[in-house]
Amino acid sequence: MKEISIDTEIKKHKHILVCGDNTNSLNILRSLGEKGICPTTIVQEEGHIQMLKNSKYIGEAIYVNGFEEAVTKLLEYADKLCPPFVYITDDNHLQIIDANYDSLQGKFYFFNAGSQGRTQFLDKEQQCVLAEQCGFSVPKFEEIDRGQLPTKLAYPVITKTSNSYSEGWKRDVTICYSPQELSEAYSRMISKQLLLQEYVEKTGEYSMQGISINGGDMIYMPFERMYLRYTKTSFGGYMYYQPFKNEELQRKVQNMLKKIRFSGCFEIEFLVDKEQRLHFLEINLRFSASNYGINIGRINLPYLWAKSTLLQTIDTRDLNPRLERYYVINEVTDIQMAKKVGYFKWLKQFINADGYYLWNREDKKPFFSWWRQKINRKVAKILHIKKAG
Repeated sequence: MKEISIDTEIKKHKHILVCGDNTNSLNILRSLGEKGICPTTIVQEEGHIQMLKNSKYIGEAIYVNGFEEAVTKLLEYADKLCPPFVYITDDNHLQIIDANYDSLQGKFYFFNAGSQGRTQFLDKEQQCVLAEQCGFSVPKFEEIDRGQLPTKLAYPVITKTSNSYSEGWKRDVTICYSPQELSEAYSRMISKQLLLQEYVEKTGEYSMQGISINGGDMIYMPFERMYLRYTKTSFGGYMYYQPFKNEELQRKVQNMLKKIRFSGCFEIEFLVDKEQRLHFLEINLRFSASNYGINIGRINLPYLWAKSTLLQTIDTRDLNPRLERYYVINEVTDIQMAKKVGYFKWLKQFINADGYYLWNREDKKPFFSWWRQKINRKVAKILHIKKAG
């Protein structure tokens, strides 16, 4: 198909974003909107500050109170003749989509691992086992029930939930330097199962985002990303991107995606140790929060996935990715680092950044609305405390 005809064909299909209300979802909207597509959006009510409804790119917005309800709404758009494209931004929705694979297959184009019930690959232990099989260096790990002490690991250890859709997946991450510290940490946790890993002191976090077609037969990762700010237990908000050229690493990633039989958009993450060696952290079989960073590099990943899915191949001949290093900032979270970095330096980096998570000169309302809601919530909290006192 010629470019104009494939673009016309893509726009014949409905595009549906199934998501929560956050910057990850907002920037999928923006990427599709910049291609003239305003997707129907099925939004999970989570009490977050609202962003999506303020974007000029949103199509029909449907708000639901549960993942099963999201799938029920999604199935109302089933179409065997012109299947809608479905975009996923979190593991909760990915898990429920996988559980309904048989009902969706043939009626939608969606991220999948080739058959129903393949959510074992969302399990962090399964990912670590698979990563080792594919030749990645993986920090030693052990899956345990909360309260148990490790039998195979030396301290310090880092605690993680078994998967990213279980309760506590963010809050139950901590570093423990002794059995006593670990036992004390357990008393504050809510996760029933945990993955313990040896703690590797890092000098950075490194990742790639891309698309996988036909169960891993073809993959494309245009850029590598390095976080320039981070904490011991999480990534930061300031990063650079540059063209990805590591063929050996690409072969390992492709081998992993083939074993999963994954088709869709993905992100794979590593930590970098003091010797600059890469250690596998996880693979996300969906869009990550930093998805718009790829767009800033002139590669529209959601649109390219839709195009490649229809063509059944990844055609990169007409792409024009940035060839130089560029910088992206998540201003919503990274502003918390301003005091540590130095206010003048942080402001200079913010002004000189090539792109942002929230600010977008073509779609400004979500930025101003987010800050207005944030301030209103802070004021309401202060007034409530004063009234209670």
